[in-house]
Amino acid sequence: MASITAQRMGRQVLRGAVGTANSIPRFRYPGRPRLSAIPALSPHPRRRLLTTTATSFNNGGGEDDAGGTYSEADREHAVISTFDLFSIGIGPSSSHTVGPMRAGNIFVADLAEAGLLDKVHKIRVTIYGSLALTGEGHMTPSALLLGLESADVETVDTAYVPRRFDEIKATGKLHLGRGFKGEEEGSSRGREIEFDYKKDFVWEWSKKLPLHSNGMRLMVFDENGDMLATNDMFSVGGGFVVNGAMSTAASSSSSSSSLLSSAEAAGQGAAATGGNHPVDLAENLFYKEIKRSDAAGDRRTGTEVIAPPEAEVANDKKMLDAGSSSSTTTSGESSALVSAGSTAATTTDSETGSSSSPDSQQPKYPFRDAATLLAMCKKHNLTIAQLVYENEKSHGYTDEEIHDKLFRIWEVMDNSILEAVQAPLNTTLPGSLKLHRRAPALYRRLTRGLYPSHTDRIPGSAAEDTAAAAAATARLSEPSSSSQKSEGEVSETAVTTRTRSSSPAPAPSSSPVSSTRSRALAAATKRNLPMIHGSLTHPILPSPRRRTSFPAMDYLTVYAIAVNETNACGGRVVTAPTNGAAGIIPSVLKYTLEFISDADDTDRDIVTFLLTAAAIGMIFKRGATISAAEGGCMAEVGVACSMAAAGFAAVHGAGVETIEMAAEIGIEHNLGLSCDPIASLVQAPCIERNALGSVKAVSSANLALSSNPQTMKVRLDDAVRAMRLTAIGMRSEFKETSLSGLATSVPIPVSVPDC
Repeated sequence: MASITAQRMGRQVLRGAVGTANSIPRFRYPGRPRLSAIPALSPHPRRRLLTTTATSFNNGGGEDDAGGTYSEADREHAVISTFDLFSIGIGPSSSHTVGPMRAGNIFVADLAEAGLLDKVHKIRVTIYGSLALTGEGHMTPSALLLGLESADVETVDTAYVPRRFDEIKATGKLHLGRGFKGEEEGSSRGREIEFDYKKDFVWEWSKKLPLHSNGMRLMVFDENGDMLATNDMFSVGGGFVVNGAMSTAASSSSSSSSLLSSAEAAGQGAAATGGNHPVDLAENLFYKEIKRSDAAGDRRTGTEVIAPPEAEVANDKKMLDAGSSSSTTTSGESSALVSAGSTAATTTDSETGSSSSPDSQQPKYPFRDAATLLAMCKKHNLTIAQLVYENEKSHGYTDEEIHDKLFRIWEVMDNSILEAVQAPLNTTLPGSLKLHRRAPALYRRLTRGLYPSHTDRIPGSAAEDTAAAAAATARLSEPSSSSQKSEGEVSETAVTTRTRSSSPAPAPSSSPVSSTRSRALAAATKRNLPMIHGSLTHPILPSPRRRTSFPAMDYLTVYAIAVNETNACGGRVVTAPTNGAAGIIPSVLKYTLEFISDADDTDRDIVTFLLTAAAIGMIFKRGATISAAEGGCMAEVGVACSMAAAGFAAVHGAGVETIEMAAEIGIEHNLGLSCDPIASLVQAPCIERNALGSVKAVSSANLALSSNPQTMKVRLDDAVRAMRLTAIGMRSEFKETSLSGLATSVPIPVSVPDC
C-alpha cells in the first residue's frame, strides 16, 4: 500500500511540474488502445529527471486566476545584454513568431541532450491563450514547427519558412532536429516522425496556462504511445522564452522513500512560494541562447538538463556539444516567479575543470531602475551608452565583437527599410486584410518632391525625376555605418531635390516641342484638379486644397512604415524591442544618420543610440513588461517610443537627466494603448502606430532638450510603475487577443485556422 501511495504522489509531482492547475490531458491516437500521459502503477515509478528544483503548483482558481503575469521587478538588477534585447529575427511577431521558433529549438535540443530524441515517435503541440487566439495571422504554427526542425530564427531563409510549413502539412512528416549536424558532411542527425497537422497541433482558444497568456505545451511519445517528455514554455515578448525544466517519464529504480521525499519537497516549494507557479520556470528569461551552457553565467538561472541514467547520450553530445552541469547552488533572488528557495546552476569549465558561480559574471555596473542608472553614470562619469558598453564587456564580449554586433543590428534595420521601399507598387500584404503597401509609393513621392502643397509647381522632366529617385534609392541601400560619403552629402542632395521641386518652373522655351509639352502638362494638371466639396455660395467658403510640408515627419513616417511592411510579410527585422514595434527605433536612427549626423560621426551615433535605447528597454523589461499579451500596445509601441526618444536625445549630446526626461515623455503618453490587431494580423493598426510612434519619439526628445530636467515632476521610474499597474488593470480583450477594440469593430472576418 505504501508503494502505491508513493507512486501516486510521484505522478502528482510530475503533473505539477507541467506548470498548470489542470492535470495532463489523456487522449488517444488512432490505432492505440490507450494512451495515457503516465501509465498507472508502473513497476518502476516515474520521477522528474531533468530538474533539481522543488515544484509548486496552483491549487486554486480557474483559468483566469492561473493566467497571471510574471514579474521581474524584484530581480537583483535590470541588466540584460543589448544583444538579447535587440535580436535579429523574422516577422511578423516577436512573441508569436520569434519566441515560438526559439521554444521549438530549445525543446528539441533538450530532448537530444537527454538522449530521448531517437526514441520519439509522436509529438503533440498545444498552444494557449493569445498564441491560439491570433490564429495563423501571426504565423505561430509555421514558426513553432520550423523551430522543432531546429531552424535558426536569425539566419533562416524567410522564403523557406512558409514553403516548408506547406510541405509539413502536405506530407505529414516533421523532421525533429533537422538542423543538427551528423558525422558525415552535410548529413543530419535529426529524427523524422509522422505529424498530422490537424490532429497533432491543438488550438486552445479558451484556455491559458499559468504564468503567461502566450503558453505552449510540447509532449513527445514513444512507439508504444507512452509519454517520453513534456514541457510548458512561454513566449513573454521580445523573443524571450520562459523555459521550464523538462519533465520526463523515464523509468528508474528509485525507491518509495525517494519519491516521498520528492513529494514533500514539492509541498515545501508550494508553501514557500505561497502557491505560485513552478520555481524552475525562471529559466531563459534573460538570454536567448538555445543551449543553457552557451549563456553567460549571470544571465542563466534555473537548472541544467540532467539526462536519465540509462540514456545513451554519447551520440547526442556529438550532435549538440552540450556543456555539462555539476552542482546547484541556492539563489538569493526572490520574485513572484522565483522563490527564495529556488536554485541556480553552477557551471563547469570543460577545459580547466574549474567551477564558477553564475555571480562570477555579474555586470560591472548593475542598475535596477532609472534612478540607480543615473546615479552610476554620475558616480563613474560615464554616459548611459558608455556604462552599457562596459556591461557588455563584462558579459564576455570584446570591443570588436560589440561593435560588429551593433553594426550588424543596424545593417538589418537599414535593409528592412530598403526591402520595403523597393517593393513593387500597388501590391498588397499577405493575409485576409489585403492591406495595400504604402512605403514604395510614399518613398518615391518623397524623394521626388511630389508631395502636393499650395506652393508646388509642375515638376521637372520624367528623366530628371527618375534619376533623382534612383540616386535616393542607391543612397538608402548603403548602410550609413559603412559608407564613405563626404560631410553633408545626404543633406545637400535632399535640399537640392526639395529646392528643385518647389522652385518656379523655368520660362517656356520658344521651341515648339517645349511649348507643346508645357501645354500638355498644364492641361493634365487642370484635368486632375479635385472637385471642391461644399457650397460656393455659402458665407463660409470651402477651404482650398493645400498641405503643409514637414520633411522630417515625412521621412520618419515612411521609414517606420517600410520596416513594418517588411515585418508583416515575414521578412527579416530586428526585435526593437519587439517585432510589432520594430519600425520606431530604425526610423528615428535612420533619420538621425541621414539628416543630422556628420559623416565622421555615424559610427559613434549608431553605437550611442542603440546602447542608450537598450538601457531604457532593460528598465522596462524588468520593471514592467515588453509583451503585448501582458500590457497591450503600450508594452510594444510605447516602450519603443521611449527607447527611441532616449537614443535621439543621447546623440544630441543630452545629459543623463535629459535623456531620462525624453524617455519618460515617450512612455507617459502611450499609457493604456491597447493591442487589438484587425484579423489577427500585425498590420492594422500596427503599421501606422509605428509611424506615429517614431514622430512622437522625436517630439518627446525635442521637448526634453528644450526643457530644464530639474523641473521634471514625473520621473521615468514613476512612469514604469504606472505602466505596470495599467497593464494589470487592462482587460485581457485588449492584450493581443483580437477579441475587442478595432479587431471586432471593423467588419473584416478574422482568420481562424482549420481544426
